[in-house]
Amino acid sequence: MKIIVVGAGKVGYSLAQRLVQDEHDVFIVDKFAERIDNLKSSLDVNLVHGNGSDLKLLQEIGVEDVGMFISVTDSDEVNILSCSVAKILGIPKTIARVRDNTMVENMDEHLRDRLGVDLFINPEMVTAQELLQILETPGAIDVEEFGQGTVRLMEFKVHDEISILHQPLKEIRFPEGVLLVGILRAGEMIIPHGDSYLEFNDNVFFLGLKESVEEVERTWFHNNYTYNKRATVVGAGLIGRNLSILLEQAGFSVKVIEKDYERCELLASQLDKALVINGDATNLELLEAEEVGDSDVIICLTDDDKLNLLVALVGKHMGIPKTVVRVGRPEYIMLMEQVGIDVVFSPRLLTSGEILRFVRRGEGLVSISTFEGGKAESIELEITGSSPIVGKQLKDIRLPGKALVGVILRNGEPIVPTGITEVLESDHIIMFTLPDNVNKLLKYLQ
Repeated sequence: MKIIVVGAGKVGYSLAQRLVQDEHDVFIVDKFAERIDNLKSSLDVNLVHGNGSDLKLLQEIGVEDVGMFISVTDSDEVNILSCSVAKILGIPKTIARVRDNTMVENMDEHLRDRLGVDLFINPEMVTAQELLQILETPGAIDVEEFGQGTVRLMEFKVHDEISILHQPLKEIRFPEGVLLVGILRAGEMIIPHGDSYLEFNDNVFFLGLKESVEEVERTWFHNNYTYNKRATVVGAGLIGRNLSILLEQAGFSVKVIEKDYERCELLASQLDKALVINGDATNLELLEAEEVGDSDVIICLTDDDKLNLLVALVGKHMGIPKTVVRVGRPEYIMLMEQVGIDVVFSPRLLTSGEILRFVRRGEGLVSISTFEGGKAESIELEITGSSPIVGKQLKDIRLPGKALVGVILRNGEPIVPTGITEVLESDHIIMFTLPDNVNKLLKYLQ
């Protein structure tokens, strides 16, 4: 599909990378020539210098065969205007990045249709909601849900006290209704088989019925401390504000540390019980005076990767069990995990993943989730009557690339399949795979 992306910043770059990986024909438009020049040697896309809302420019690109228009500049207004122009020109699907919560909240469906935007995406809110889901499951590094919460995929860190280290998976009796679908070891994602085994410091991915995955957590990956839902948030930018509000609504006891006084005042006016502290999170005396060491988790959300890492490590030293760090550069994710940070995330990767989910929806894809900076993906796909796997048993299906079918949703009910499970029309299959395989899988399954 031919796709126009307006905005060559961090989100636009990450998104274009993923779209090219899916074999789309991508045009990137940006008004800053320097940004365009920076992408010439790093992305195999069509680069256009200009204004994404310029009718003449879009007509020169050729909009007749464009299937989707995505505007992710730093300006909400520019993104909405660009999508409106694209819709007027006949582009069927449009996505606008809008960071102002109030702007979208006050729009009804009629106004959205008039503006010509099919999907508004708020990167900071997407990130905050993802973090909340992780923080509500203390033993997990990442959590994704399918089938209205009946199916869950959870990522855990293997510690040195676990009883199943170095045992072949075929010899381990996991709870019924769950499958170990992935092992991340030294930065490489492995789709496991019966002879695979776990090593200390691996990240492991379990997919199955919610209750079964939670039993895995209780049996092998539970914490050795009482989780009292006490959270310290460092940084009261857009992500910090959204997350603090969500945490308070979820019953967490929240402390927020922010250097900027105006940000503190704004957040304090939006919270009921949380404590907002105006100060420097690198100040040990401040952290001790505010008893930050009693927190269950510290979440570092400033724009400075080095500062986030430093404060998280200080938090670890003070005895905080779980550390969560935001990074601007996804290539730092593995490095930070190697020095002991529990959860490292990139807002731009989460945002590009959310947009990619919408792009792929027309291909029968119900949902898609990305893990470990794009090293693995889980996909939920509806099987149509024309699919070559309809009527076949799983043992007779040879999926392209490396992929595991973990769960089948049939009429809304989850089934953990075996080799003799037959795939039926309208089934939703939930798979865990490597990113390079997704496009091949989608083409084959349809």
